[in-house]
Amino acid sequence: IMSGMLKMATFYFAISLTENLWMLIDGAISTGLMLTISMSGPAERLAPHRPTSRILGPQMLASVGGIVLMNWLFSALSYVWLFQQDWFRCNEHSAAEGDATKWWLQGDNYESSIMSFVCTFQFINNGFVVNYGYLYRARWYKNYALLVVWGFLMAFVSYMLLADPNRVGCAFRLNCGTASTLEKLGYGTPTWKVEPYNSPLGHNVIPKQSRYELWGYCLGNMAATNLWQVFVINGPVRNLLRKRKPLRRLKVKL
Repeated sequence: IMSGMLKMATFYFAISLTENLWMLIDGAISTGLMLTISMSGPAERLAPHRPTSRILGPQMLASVGGIVLMNWLFSALSYVWLFQQDWFRCNEHSAAEGDATKWWLQGDNYESSIMSFVCTFQFINNGFVVNYGYLYRARWYKNYALLVVWGFLMAFVSYMLLADPNRVGCAFRLNCGTASTLEKLGYGTPTWKVEPYNSPLGHNVIPKQSRYELWGYCLGNMAATNLWQVFVINGPVRNLLRKRKPLRRLKVKL
């Protein structure tokens, strides 16, 4: 579902995520969080009722659907924010101005950078949200392996977003640019190799104040989905609905 949202944005703007970022999402984020989520231990006591066994039941649909809708909404609103920035207007990506044969450089623009940061934080957060376990698994903070992996990924992506052009960000072609362009922007000539950017602007460095705004926006996205999972899916809202509208269960005569 998340990949489908990314594809719609890439088709609309004629852009793409960078190669290394796709490898980070598929190889480190998805795989690392999937493995560590399975390390969550069982609860110390049996719950008073059984967990849901309905894959398409109201609880599963509300959990997945609510998170997906919020992520889609935050992704769409991030572009609303982007088009309101003075540093972006007149610097929009145009497929006609770049070399379309260099598909691996279709992320050398602001549209791709915003999508990269917003969606990468969403991928990281999706692994954390399903770790609460409710009544049937150990508390979320006891899954130490997941917390270590999640914390490292959060720090890594936050560094790429908040720091000035550096070797790590340029490896993912985020907050970076052609060497001569970075020098004109006052960041100095990079000591590492940077393939020339496939855009007339020559960089996708986000101004420092806007970096913190985008970072706070991504954290707000994460907070919203966590609150949905804790208070609606697993918390008081679920308990209230369980009492008022209990599910009709099949009675088997023995």
